[in-house]
Amino acid sequence: MIRRSRARVSSAFFLLNESSAQSTYHSLQTSLNRRFSRGLQFSASYTFSKSIDNASNPGGGANSDGSLDRSGGLDTANVWGNQLNPRANRGLSDFDRTHYFVFSSVWNLPEPSFARGSGATRLLFSNWQVSGIVTAMSGLPVDIFDPTGGLLYGLFCARPNWAPAANAKIAKHSVPAGYYFNPSAFSQAMVQPGQPIPSVHDPTALVDPVAEAGTDIGNVGRNVLRGPNQSNLDFSVGKRFPLAESKDVEFRADFFNISNSAMAPMI
Repeated sequence: MIRRSRARVSSAFFLLNESSAQSTYHSLQTSLNRRFSRGLQFSASYTFSKSIDNASNPGGGANSDGSLDRSGGLDTANVWGNQLNPRANRGLSDFDRTHYFVFSSVWNLPEPSFARGSGATRLLFSNWQVSGIVTAMSGLPVDIFDPTGGLLYGLFCARPNWAPAANAKIAKHSVPAGYYFNPSAFSQAMVQPGQPIPSVHDPTALVDPVAEAGTDIGNVGRNVLRGPNQSNLDFSVGKRFPLAESKDVEFRADFFNISNSAMAPMI
């Protein structure tokens, strides 16, 4: 995995590509399958996992809607945190989903007893099949940015600070109407003239006393929040009309996302 960063030396900017990103993935995967028995077949799978890295946004990773990002020529990710401390950008992978469940089934409906009385009723009520796929998963991680953050480093966007006594748990509670998280849990990483710069970890590194206040790289971690869970139900029904021993005609109707719920494309 290659990481791209941006920093400032004096008033000049430069881009740096380096093969130094790290990632770990752990999972528990289970599945249950049943082949056709009395016309019924089903399959269920569940994955409990956690993916952690320090660079997995655009460039071979996932877009914000969960789809595969194909924009980068290289597997290159932007690093918004402290470039001298890779662990400062360590967090949940942008594509991480803790829970992922899929259930699919196919059922050849049995012929009802009353349909055996005549050829017309048999033609109408026999050889029906229904099937469906249910998908449920955790939401994608959400990263928080301050568009005016990181000005002390020449950046135009960086993570903010936690507000006093705030954390990720508080950010998810007491959410105002129209918001997905509590914005009061975050604050600008503002540093006044003459004050030390927290991200430098050097008490002698001060903002120029004659300069204006600037924003630092905040202490909010990467991907500290998670988006809403997602689910989807696809359903189909079909009718088969036998024409000969090895030939038949089938009519099928497919219904995708019956619940009309928001669903990110699969990666």
